[in-house]
Amino acid sequence: MGRPWNDIALDAAVEAVEEGYLNAGLVLLGETHRDPELRSLRLDALSRAAVGRSQGIADLLAGSRDRADILLWLGRTVIDEAWVIRGAGFSGETGEDRFKMFFATLSGAHEPLMEAARLRPYDPVPWESMIWFALGMQFDRTEEDEIWEETVARSATLFSAHWARLQALSEKWGGSHEEMFSHAREAVALAPPGNPLTSMLALAHLEYLRAEERRLVVENKMVAYMKFSMRYFSERVVGELKEAERRWTAHATAHPRDLEAHHLFGAVFIREAGTHDLAARHLRQVGNRVGRGAPWSYLGDPAKEFAAALRRLRIPLPQPGAD
Repeated sequence: MGRPWNDIALDAAVEAVEEGYLNAGLVLLGETHRDPELRSLRLDALSRAAVGRSQGIADLLAGSRDRADILLWLGRTVIDEAWVIRGAGFSGETGEDRFKMFFATLSGAHEPLMEAARLRPYDPVPWESMIWFALGMQFDRTEEDEIWEETVARSATLFSAHWARLQALSEKWGGSHEEMFSHAREAVALAPPGNPLTSMLALAHLEYLRAEERRLVVENKMVAYMKFSMRYFSERVVGELKEAERRWTAHATAHPRDLEAHHLFGAVFIREAGTHDLAARHLRQVGNRVGRGAPWSYLGDPAKEFAAALRRLRIPLPQPGAD
């Protein structure tokens, strides 16, 4: 399980970086200067692989002529290290001492990301990383909007940037359900035919379902919880999701984020009995490649929840090592 991408070179580089061979990651980033989607995917994977090794990345700066890739990787890795300190839970579940460590660590990402953006001014990926930085540092909405404008000025349809922006607009991070859904629908409208960006609508519904179901459980309203879960997928909701899915799949071309989009649509369509055929169609595309985060982490352990979904759809579990 793991690694939601179809990139054999990235598989090898992640393993090398996890073993401390950081130059392997730098080589892969150097291949992406003209492809923001691939760049953002590889940066995301390599930064997670390098958690705990940010000083080693910083050491690569000595004597380097091309500093932009190193600085970008350093800034994003520091962000990931900070979020590991904070933990994935809600703010009320994080202690004061851990928050102090989180902010102190996260603050170290700003300078390398801004320098990377200065050195390669056409690159949207440092700005996409700054969305996560701003979220953690609790920037106000005006500052977040400015970062978003810098991002989309360089790449209007960057998948990872729209994902980050959706999180920043969600209720759990100080936004609202309305703002989140508005962003998701704008992403669907903006997406060129065949682009998996339309899966942002699936992500928005999954975020909303998670938030409302959690609220009802906390309030001990279990009858209301059952009614909400059973009645959520109205004809309008299903129709809108199907249209977003068709905008991608009817003209789909290969994209670095395809597997993540398949997971998002699969996870939302499995919630409604009448769309299990669509859920199966998407989840058959991903093999055993399941990310550590959304959408399956919303329900529990990602690997276990994904396996449960396959069993529910009567899809054979992928064998270890199969893609």
